[in-house]
Amino acid sequence: MTLHILIPVKRLAESKSRLAPVLAEDERQALALRLLHGVLEVAQQAQQRLGAAGIVVTPDPTVLALATTYDLTSLLEDPAPPSSYGLRVTDHAEATLNAALEQATAHACSRGASALLILPADLPLLTLADVTRLWQASQQLYADAAMVIAPDSQAQGTNALLVRPPGALRYQFGPDSFQRHCQQARELGLAWHIDHSPRLGLDVDLPVDLEHWLAIERADAAGAAGPFILEETIMHDDQPTMPLDDATVAFLDEPGLLMRLGTVGGDGYPQVTPIWYLYEDGRFWISTASDRIKARNMLARPQVGFAIDRDQMPYRGISARGEARLAAEGEAARAMTRRIAARYVPAERLEAMVDTLMQAPRVLFAIDAPRVVKMGSW
Repeated sequence: MTLHILIPVKRLAESKSRLAPVLAEDERQALALRLLHGVLEVAQQAQQRLGAAGIVVTPDPTVLALATTYDLTSLLEDPAPPSSYGLRVTDHAEATLNAALEQATAHACSRGASALLILPADLPLLTLADVTRLWQASQQLYADAAMVIAPDSQAQGTNALLVRPPGALRYQFGPDSFQRHCQQARELGLAWHIDHSPRLGLDVDLPVDLEHWLAIERADAAGAAGPFILEETIMHDDQPTMPLDDATVAFLDEPGLLMRLGTVGGDGYPQVTPIWYLYEDGRFWISTASDRIKARNMLARPQVGFAIDRDQMPYRGISARGEARLAAEGEAARAMTRRIAARYVPAERLEAMVDTLMQAPRVLFAIDAPRVVKMGSW
């Protein structure tokens, strides 16, 4: 799928008129330009990291020239919206904006766009992570037509709108656009998801928005901690097995954590069970009785998946997949079985526990995991 990012920008001289009580005209233009630089930079990053394509549609020659410096496509906005645009709008500005987006949509479709993300030019906290999250959310909706939408802080306006395929709905930007877009998604039977992001919720239209943003900037400058963000980070994916970073290794060494191991049974269904483990030398080690279902599954089908996490806050864990290799069996498995058990059993009970475990024939597996994903707050 090819994502195109559409950024509509009005003339700089007309920007931020609702900030007139607190900013002079030249200050409003400077503010609009500063905000625009931030959004264009994120769009450029999305081109480089996500394979997206950015399109800036505007009637302003200065903005057109600026877009090219970020390697984005510049599209001169048609001088007037079509009279038959057909949206419920209350003034000419809304009709102009929606028509400009229709124009940019047609241009993106001519370049093979399969999904469109509309971003306003005044999102001061926008990051590539926000764009990535919206894009991933759209791919996690399995319907042929889908919408991902981020409202403003008042749940009235639309601060980001991702639509696939292009043309799946009509743009209705303007007052109450969030509710209008959601209602249209319902009526059209689209799969849709609301992204409730405080970062995307902040735009700079009113004096209170400006003060909010400046307060955040002051806090950042003072070194204030950011909000808790639940995120996933791929450590390495489909590459040769390699040691994990120090923070992950330290986490895996925390006492009491269990591996939730998934193996594939002969009927094709997964079998999941908690198990003791040890991470050492870039591999995960597990030991089990040779007659257990998971042992038979791994011997027949070495592909496994597993998760290791903790239930205390801040939540943290990993998920992984890889292949299990039989490393030892019988008494040859005793030494590593003992080392694994030492993570879970007090020293005074360790030898008795190992003797109990070894009463039945034991098998030791080494799991090479080329795909490891961090989950939670790291």
